[in-house]
Amino acid sequence: MKRKKILLVNPWIEDFAAYDFWLKPVGLLYVGSYLKALGVEVELIDLMNRYDTELPNYVHVPKDKFYGTGKFPYKEIKKPEILSFMPRKYKRYGMPEELFRKRLKDLKNDIDAVFVTSTLTYWYPGYFDTINVIKQELSVPIVLGGFFARNQPHIAKKSGVYVFTKTDLRYLPSFLNQLLDWNLPQIDKDWFLDISPAYELYSKIGYIVLLTTVGCPYRCTYCIAHRNWEGMKFKSIEKIIDEIERFSQMHGIKDIVFFDDAILINKEKHFKPLLRKIVEKNLNKKLTFHLPNGIHARLLDQETANLLYEANFKTIKLGYETSGKLQLTTGGKVRDEDIVKASEILHNAGYTHREVSAYIMVNLPEQSIDDVRNAVDVCASIDIDFSINEFTPIVGTDIWIDLVNKGKLTGLEDPIILNNTVLPYWWNNMKPEEIHEVKEYAKNKKIQLGWK
Repeated sequence: MKRKKILLVNPWIEDFAAYDFWLKPVGLLYVGSYLKALGVEVELIDLMNRYDTELPNYVHVPKDKFYGTGKFPYKEIKKPEILSFMPRKYKRYGMPEELFRKRLKDLKNDIDAVFVTSTLTYWYPGYFDTINVIKQELSVPIVLGGFFARNQPHIAKKSGVYVFTKTDLRYLPSFLNQLLDWNLPQIDKDWFLDISPAYELYSKIGYIVLLTTVGCPYRCTYCIAHRNWEGMKFKSIEKIIDEIERFSQMHGIKDIVFFDDAILINKEKHFKPLLRKIVEKNLNKKLTFHLPNGIHARLLDQETANLLYEANFKTIKLGYETSGKLQLTTGGKVRDEDIVKASEILHNAGYTHREVSAYIMVNLPEQSIDDVRNAVDVCASIDIDFSINEFTPIVGTDIWIDLVNKGKLTGLEDPIILNNTVLPYWWNNMKPEEIHEVKEYAKNKKIQLGWK
């Protein structure tokens, strides 16, 4: 019987800027494990893996900055016509095309289908260019999945490939059976609770990204997380510890990154026991841990902060978003007093601004420059770092629906121009000069504090 084999591809990013803040295609790696559980062989080409052993033979790879993060290699490319008004250079980040084609040629007669994943909707030109190269090198069905495919299926179909829009991998066997005339069985496994991401598909990697939960009970107007999943799932502590130990030993890495949307939900039964187990097994003595996804400041307590410190968590990001009235109108997830209290708790545990940072959004609808400046001032006054992140309206969020209803968006915009870098150049909200001004304000504030 002929073996079944599928190639997984993490595609290029094409944008004006991109940085490897622990970007790993975790969803695609879960697909890989699920396919293996179905008896399908799997190969992976991750075009965004800066640690690929062949990469230095083709391109200069910038050195790491901190804890495995760093700049991607890139090539300047022509901007899509719709972005011709942008006064910035457009780039393709990741593996050079020559090496990608070489990898595809090596697999030419050994693959039944290709799965390409996707994340941000405005990165779709990179997904389409990746698909075009695959089409030129392989004559097998290609499937596009991931967030972009689910959120914008009508555009995803323009790639000319099959589109998989489900989040639950139970639908994979029937999808593949129909696509490839296979006879795969249904398996009694939950894709998240029972299966681990397939990090064994990498030969070299610089860090591991894990999920301990999926889902979020909050309904922030700018966020899509609560619509991505039906309720929340919590992976067992034993399974998480196994993944930490197994993958860190497999790849000889030190940095473990948790990318949960709401890791502090149900913390007494989930996150606190996980932290205690990390300490109990002495994993904190050889590994460093990171929470880059913006934890909920209001849910933090002193015991959790103490455990985080003892467990060797070196990066803690707080979701602050903005000061002012928008704190309530965007979902009420966090207020100034919550950030102040969280800072006090974290400082009591031993943390400083070197480990703790708050995300501040800029260019939110109805947000003023003073709202952003005030948020910067609040963070500076309580000795926590801050980063300014430009707002992107995500199709399907409450804030996007409201903008369409008010006529501030048509609802038919090409996702490329919803890119947070592009938005200020055409959208009647904050101008590029205002955003530059507030970023300079934040930068100068750090200089004044002696942080930079």
